[in-house]
Amino acid sequence: MSRNTAADKRHMKRVAELGCLIHPDTPAVVHHLQCVSPRDSMLVIGLCPECHVGEFSIHNTKAEFLRVYGDEWHLLAETIRRLA
Repeated sequence: MSRNTAADKRHMKRVAELGCLIHPDTPAVVHHLQCVSPRDSMLVIGLCPECHVGEFSIHNTKAEFLRVYGDEWHLLAETIRRLA
């Protein structure tokens, strides 16, 4: 489990700087994968506020959102690919 160390903060900053996975030219906030417990600051993806908590988002319409854009592991893999 991550404890929000300096390394965690650097990683989350890098992920946010990638922009939204769905709308790449849009600034992102980090979303912690919900399929992992406890929450781990290294297992995050970047989503714009609309994709994160908007009307059609990972928090408000999770099943439909993930059906359209892929499961959280798929989105994490894409994040890792973009970081490389």
